[in-house]
Amino acid sequence: MHRIDSNGAVDGKYQAGNPAIGQKATQIDADAMNALQEAICAVIETSGIELEKGDDTQLYAAIISLIAGVVGDGAGAVATTRQVLAAGLVTGGGDLAADRTFTVTKATAAEVSAQTRDDVAVTPLGLAGLVGLVESGTAWILRVGEVVIQVFDAVCQANSTTIINLPQAYTENHRGGWVNGGSADGNAQDNGPWVNGRGLTTISVWSSLDAAKTCQIISVGK
Repeated sequence: MHRIDSNGAVDGKYQAGNPAIGQKATQIDADAMNALQEAICAVIETSGIELEKGDDTQLYAAIISLIAGVVGDGAGAVATTRQVLAAGLVTGGGDLAADRTFTVTKATAAEVSAQTRDDVAVTPLGLAGLVGLVESGTAWILRVGEVVIQVFDAVCQANSTTIINLPQAYTENHRGGWVNGGSADGNAQDNGPWVNGRGLTTISVWSSLDAAKTCQIISVGK
């Protein structure tokens, strides 16, 4: 296709001519008419319609057919009755007659912690409700599901029981506690500290050493 470029054309446009100023009318040449003809015929024939002299509706029919082939049930189109179906954790979908939305529901922190649902997705933020580490001073508080593991330092007093507050209180059960600490020598009388009591908010450590010692404590509960 091209814009008219024959005698009398101005900037690719036809001119009626003006004898008063000596301007000639644009000459309609074969190139221009053939370009127009072939452009129209290409649309009609591409749609699969055979050219027929005297039928002036063929261009319109061709355009309708080509559009239907893209958006409807025409030749070469994906039928709007076809289904786009959801599967697995995805919900939504439907036929192609309208826009469709697919959804993947994310689990809440409580759902991640409960570990019972099997129809939602876990995000990194949701996973923080199941597995995580919080540092509080020298204490490490690790969470794995409902289980809380606390690792922290404490001073165990000499020849007595020391009641130590937990960095984080438990709400249900203080399952176990262990202490690491003792004397630098290996005499039999230097019995290292050991856990002799557990509560939801405290842990008790007995030490028979003659001096206070800094100990490392591991506590597990929920």
